[in-house]
Amino acid sequence: MTWEKDLNIQQLDETISKFNKLILVSAPSSGWINAIRNTLGMSARTLGERIGLSQPRIALMEKGEVDGSISIKTLEKAAQGLGCRVVFALIPESGTLQEMRGKQALKKARQINQYTELHMELEEQATEDNFRQQSIKMMADDYLRKWPRDFWDDL
Repeated sequence: MTWEKDLNIQQLDETISKFNKLILVSAPSSGWINAIRNTLGMSARTLGERIGLSQPRIALMEKGEVDGSISIKTLEKAAQGLGCRVVFALIPESGTLQEMRGKQALKKARQINQYTELHMELEEQATEDNFRQQSIKMMADDYLRKWPRDFWDDL
């Protein structure tokens, strides 16, 4: 079962990597609908006729895109009227999904180790730093291998 999860994350990372160039692209301040419509020289009335909406509704749609309240379905409808497609993806803020898993595994391992070390110190049985680092690495590797159901839960 784990190899399937590993394969899925690898394949999704490959797909996501194709979108990385788009991260640096910002939407026009007037929104994509308005910018493309005006660049094409298309009136709001014409776009409205193409997608079955009134001119005032097109203005509201463009405003909704700018303020972030437009739905994906409405954005797709506008794109269709403009002869375009909506490209939508969730991109990790930094790195890959696999790197996100690695960071989470280390985080959980450090939390468990910190809790254990606290109790060990109270009993005057503190371990050396080298041993702690090895323990954290082994626990993180174990988390990555087993990928438990509570992997993303906070301790």
